[in-house]
Amino acid sequence: MHASALLVPFLAEATSKSTVLTAFIAVTALYLVSEALRLKGGRLPFITEFTLKMRRDDERTHFIARPVYLAAGVILSLLLFPKSVAYASITIVAVGDPVASYFGQRFGRTRVGGKTLEGFAAGSIVSFAGALLWIYPNLALIGSVAGMLLEFLGIPDDNLTMPIGAGSAMVIACIL
Repeated sequence: MHASALLVPFLAEATSKSTVLTAFIAVTALYLVSEALRLKGGRLPFITEFTLKMRRDDERTHFIARPVYLAAGVILSLLLFPKSVAYASITIVAVGDPVASYFGQRFGRTRVGGKTLEGFAAGSIVSFAGALLWIYPNLALIGSVAGMLLEFLGIPDDNLTMPIGAGSAMVIACIL
């Protein structure tokens, strides 16, 4: 799922922000229909199968909301922030969140709550590198640390809060 978010800045540059917003909103609406059908015993070809492959074990019997939160974070980033900040924010959640999860599960030793410092560090480094595609290093650092702190602190629905928090931190840094 996060990989699809990573495509958004590149597609917006190749087409337009409004085209990508429209497409992302349409795909999110299809996902919502798919989940409603799935919970009633139906299926929407491809979307339902993909959702079931990507779900966690505890999500089998209820609405799988994580993709909606990610879509909302991407959409709000595109609507609220200047282009470079929006693209950096989306990149931070698209690469930082899965990298932190992978490294935390695989190499994490230093636990703080349900997260690991190793996952936080790996997610911060990779999201910083990704944000550099769109924004100056000082803002990339601020955004990646802010976004990854939200993930590290276990803020619920981090697919939404990470890009909004990262983008807000970068905008505030620009003002100061």
